[in-house]
Amino acid sequence: MADRPPGKAVSASPEALRARRLRSWVSVLLVLVAAAAAASAAWLLLRPTPVQVATVSSGEAVDAVYASGVVEYVRQARIAPVVTAPIRAVLVEEGQAVRAGQTLAQLDDGPQEATALQLEAQAGLARAAARRTARLYAAGFAARAADEDARSQLAAATQAARSARARLEDYRIKAPFAGRVLRRDAEPGDLATVGKALFVVAVPSALRVTADVDERDMGRLRTGQEAVIRCDAFPGQVFAARISDITPQGDATSRVFRARLALSPDTALRPGMTVEANLVVARRPQALLIPTSALKDGALFRVRDGRAQSQSVRTGVQGAQRTEILEGLKAGDRVVLAPPADLKDGDRIAVRP
Repeated sequence: MADRPPGKAVSASPEALRARRLRSWVSVLLVLVAAAAAASAAWLLLRPTPVQVATVSSGEAVDAVYASGVVEYVRQARIAPVVTAPIRAVLVEEGQAVRAGQTLAQLDDGPQEATALQLEAQAGLARAAARRTARLYAAGFAARAADEDARSQLAAATQAARSARARLEDYRIKAPFAGRVLRRDAEPGDLATVGKALFVVAVPSALRVTADVDERDMGRLRTGQEAVIRCDAFPGQVFAARISDITPQGDATSRVFRARLALSPDTALRPGMTVEANLVVARRPQALLIPTSALKDGALFRVRDGRAQSQSVRTGVQGAQRTEILEGLKAGDRVVLAPPADLKDGDRIAVRP
């Protein structure tokens, strides 16, 4: 290759110029892309996380024990015969008011009546024999042992006759107390059997709820504590009650105790309805409350200077909507609702309306 003459300029070809310009543009573009990526990454890192917040407020917290139960009459009896016999007559109807001791049904007592008459006749004969022996003994014509034997036989015969007559009452089905006939399962001609209830009688003016309470909550309950009753038959309504009695022994299988809840005489609840009860253990009218959705694994995020600050709290009564805070917050603090899974302590936040 020959040397260039000194001072002689060499012109580049058009293709070389275009390649040189292209390389320059690519270099500039790469620099711009890198700068944009860096700016985007910085924006993502510094971008505040949008969140919703709520203010810690004061309100009433109700500490209660949950229980389920059934409405029933305070005084109710299932009346069954103690003898087996055909039903001769039924003397009441369902819904009828009855007096204490009133006969509800009469069973066929013919055989028992015959037995009673026979034993009464035998008692009469024993009475006559005892009198005759007593006269002979008084006159000295009978031994003392004969007189004592006659007296003994008279006493036995008399007692047997009285027992037979008393057993006739078993054939009369009676009301144990004044009330109303709720159910009648007896018809003339039916065979009444021992233990099978023929009538249900109750005092309709007094109702209660029998509720099953978990044994773990029994140490917190006392008679006289108030209760709040809810029933699906009356949506949106609550009924007041009080604990009137707690059974002294629980069920070892189901691990529950029974609590009796007295209802108002004018309650709209009806026997047989199933209900849910909250047995109130304590009321705190000035408790600190937050939305339950702010809690996550026993902690929450408090809003401080535009950042999320992780805060451990001690909770009290916890409900579906509100939770009581015992320690860790004060009234007026703001907390993050339903905190995002990637939210960390110290992250910048932007409050959404």
